[in-house]
Amino acid sequence: MKQGFLLLFILAPLLVTAQAYDAALGIRVGTEWGATAQLRLPQIHKNFVLEGIVLSSLQKDEGTLTLLGKQHQPLLSRRLNLFYGAGLHAGWSDEIDQETGSAFNGPKGVTGIVGLEATFARINVSYDFKPALNVTGGASILDTHTAVSVRYVVGKRYSIWNRDKEKEIRKRRRDKDRERRREDRERAGKRWFQFWKPVN
Repeated sequence: MKQGFLLLFILAPLLVTAQAYDAALGIRVGTEWGATAQLRLPQIHKNFVLEGIVLSSLQKDEGTLTLLGKQHQPLLSRRLNLFYGAGLHAGWSDEIDQETGSAFNGPKGVTGIVGLEATFARINVSYDFKPALNVTGGASILDTHTAVSVRYVVGKRYSIWNRDKEKEIRKRRRDKDRERRREDRERAGKRWFQFWKPVN
């Protein structure tokens, strides 16, 4: 317990002063190994990240290319995040079907992901659980992966996306939501403070 508090005490200043990022590249090692690239897309949400992963399995003779959309939720700060998301995968396989004696088709399907991520200066580290449901192909219907990814931040926050442009996008989104709520109230025939009246 004391060691845990000591570790938190040491890491806390790093988490506070570390840089968040727009883009990061690195490696992924776990039940498979490969490369990972992440790009923040503020046009969708300020903490939405697109991740591309190329993997080769350590357990099977197959590999996959995965594209994920992930939503990041800051914990202590924007440098320590819980993330979750989903996407699509497609791959190749040299696994042999024991019944037919031929190779399986490459896996194609849907992938989910959930994990934790921390950024220390220009080093980004994450751990995740990534289940993959193969709609077609593959040696199994469901593959479950866990891994640690270590990435180098090639683009700090706002180095790719302009800060003022992001603020403008968020303002337009808020104005649009405000206008939509106003129109809903008008259709319901109620004033802004009459929150108890149902919307027809």
